[in-house]
Amino acid sequence: MNYLQNIPKWIIQIVWFFSIVLIAWLSLAPRIEIPYQFSGADKLAHCLAYAWLAILPFFGCASMRAALTEAFLMVPLGIGLEFAQRHVPGRDFSIADMIADSVGVALGIVVARYVVTKSPRFCKA
Repeated sequence: MNYLQNIPKWIIQIVWFFSIVLIAWLSLAPRIEIPYQFSGADKLAHCLAYAWLAILPFFGCASMRAALTEAFLMVPLGIGLEFAQRHVPGRDFSIADMIADSVGVALGIVVARYVVTKSPRFCKA
């Protein structure tokens, strides 16, 4: 993970911002087909996307508290986007998607905290 230490925090913050914008855009675009042919692919995509959004703050924030706050704020983002999908043609409101988003955030926090504790350069307690 040494290569992550060489990336300035502001670059990670920009990547995080554009990741949020991309996920919001994908969430609010009319129906997008996922090219996977297995049951639950949509839930897996939600989980991985929100794990990504939860992991990035741990490498772009100056403190663990700020990283946790930003990561946990991805849960209301996912819930809000899901409610907004009610008004998008071809999209449906889904509590299961909200759960997948929240599970992704939780997994992202666990993974990121594990990595950060192994390399404390990223966030100070």
